[in-house]
Amino acid sequence: MQAHPKRFKLALEFAGGRYSGWQKQDDARTIQGSLLKAAAELFGSEVDVQGCGRTDTGVHGLRFAAHLEAHTEQNPKEIGERLNELLPKDIAILECKRAGARFHARHNCIGRSYLYQIAKRKSALGRDYVWQIPEPLHAGFMQEAATILEGMHDFTSFTDRQAIKKKSPLVMVSKAQIAETADLILFRIVGSHFLWKMVRRIVGVLAEVGKGRLTVAEVGHFLEEPVVLKEYTAPSQGLFFECAFYDQEELDTFLAEETIQSAFF
Repeated sequence: MQAHPKRFKLALEFAGGRYSGWQKQDDARTIQGSLLKAAAELFGSEVDVQGCGRTDTGVHGLRFAAHLEAHTEQNPKEIGERLNELLPKDIAILECKRAGARFHARHNCIGRSYLYQIAKRKSALGRDYVWQIPEPLHAGFMQEAATILEGMHDFTSFTDRQAIKKKSPLVMVSKAQIAETADLILFRIVGSHFLWKMVRRIVGVLAEVGKGRLTVAEVGHFLEEPVVLKEYTAPSQGLFFECAFYDQEELDTFLAEETIQSAFF
């Protein structure tokens, strides 16, 4: 009689430029698909791999959470090391540890954080990880608009209509924060979950506020009266899935942190 499979919690880092997001697709390269392929080669059979959520095409991961279930006697450290040998160079396992049989990367996740990087100057080295905006941006106005997004709101204006046909547009945003360095404007948003393109569309709207083309009041109206904001969708290369939370104390500590660190700069 075969023993029950074991479940492992993974923390992944990935450069998403070559991938069509997290979720496996038959006709496209994805992060989940690449991990499934490497795991099947490692364990010699099909395994189950689930992530803490989906990401858009081209989005990067700093510490994306997933779980892997397989029949194996290998220890977590060995699994992480061997998967890294089999995975493409732009996907890395940062941590692998045993998880309970009922742990689920998505269902047990209580919060998620995203980071977006806007470059205030042309960046030769960081061009694949920022949105370059040469126009001056008023970070103070952007923060005022970002604060309006906090709380439970209907984010229909910030996603595509087909994405909410079977899913509620209500999202609880715990924190929306702007920070500025000499070369970057950083945006962090922490929420219960996120709708398709939601973070990128928020960033696009905040950039227009920073340029003076939209007002803080107009952002408030977008939450009250759904409108189509497709033209404001920020490019994916500046967006990073930052981390997932499974413990309220850990989430509260993160929310209390006032500083934002850039991904690589």
